[in-house]
Amino acid sequence: MRPRMRPRADRLPPSASVAGIAHTAHLGALQTLAGWPLLLGRALFYCLIMVVLSALWDRVAAQQAMDIAAGAIRLPDGDLALYVGATEWVTLALPAVYLRFEDDIRGGGLDAHLLRPRSYLVQTIALGCGSGLARLAVLGVTGLLLLVASGRPMPEASTFVALAVLGPLAMIVGVLLYSLVGLTAFWARRTLPFQLVTQKFMFLLGGLFAPVSLYPAAAASFAECTPFAAHLHWVGVQALSPSWSFFVEGVWWQLVWIVLLAASCSLLWTLGIRRTLRQGSP
Repeated sequence: MRPRMRPRADRLPPSASVAGIAHTAHLGALQTLAGWPLLLGRALFYCLIMVVLSALWDRVAAQQAMDIAAGAIRLPDGDLALYVGATEWVTLALPAVYLRFEDDIRGGGLDAHLLRPRSYLVQTIALGCGSGLARLAVLGVTGLLLLVASGRPMPEASTFVALAVLGPLAMIVGVLLYSLVGLTAFWARRTLPFQLVTQKFMFLLGGLFAPVSLYPAAAASFAECTPFAAHLHWVGVQALSPSWSFFVEGVWWQLVWIVLLAASCSLLWTLGIRRTLRQGSP
């Protein structure tokens, strides 16, 4: 009689795999909410950033009215404080999932995970997504309260609906980008240099503090096609200048990059595991 083999992740039925991913994401959200003091500190930091940056952009917008005749760069229409609020909303909600990968890969804790029937890679990414979505929810409520307290005009309800779609997708893009950073631990002793480079590209090509539309035409077109714009730019644009066409374009780029980044994570994971099995733990 042949012994029963332990089920592997790729032999699980699709419904079980989806349910497992959803359960892991839910667990990540619960763990994040349980650490409410950290969430409170993050929310307070968000408030501090928005007070400073809102005052800065209000001053710039007021100065622009006097400088247009002198040939100054014209700022895009809309409230730039809302743009920064949306991009900071996503940025501050992004969990440091790359540290989880680095600790498990470099610390030798990966072996136990490989014996489990579910994919370590998928479960770790799902855990990060759940954590990020919980932070998005808390910071979103914080941003809404700030908007009410500031006395600024309230955006239309359709804008909030669009952000409720673009924000979580942007979070998934960010988690996948940081997962790629974490997977470099198979070859690098520390992932910090890769994380710093990725973060700076998020700021520059994602347009954290200012829309990429202010860049030269060629640079703006290039930036909009990158995963960093899918992470931040399209969320901010929807808050700045709500538009159905911007929403559709943003969702399209986000979905494209989610697929490409997920495939890249899978490839790096496969290559890393092969290297580990051949040479041992890095």
